[in-house]
Amino acid sequence: MSHSNCKESIAKMLEYLDGDLSAEMRERLDEHFGGCPPCEDFLKSYRATPTVCRKALAKKMPDEVANKLTDFLRAEMSKPQGSSVK
Repeated sequence: MSHSNCKESIAKMLEYLDGDLSAEMRERLDEHFGGCPPCEDFLKSYRATPTVCRKALAKKMPDEVANKLTDFLRAEMSKPQGSSVK
């Protein structure tokens, strides 16, 4: 796989991490990720995402921020379809 196949490599990443690829495809992706720093960085970030999310969810949002967010979301939900924030 060459750098021109980064898009294909990223598209196969979930299957790669879940172990749902053939040995041949996994080997091809291993070679690509090993020789493509941007894809390797993306893979590292993708692997780290669940841990980052768990840490973020473990933190309590300050009440003031939670109230402002709730007010904002309620206001957005009550707007007619097609409206957007600018």
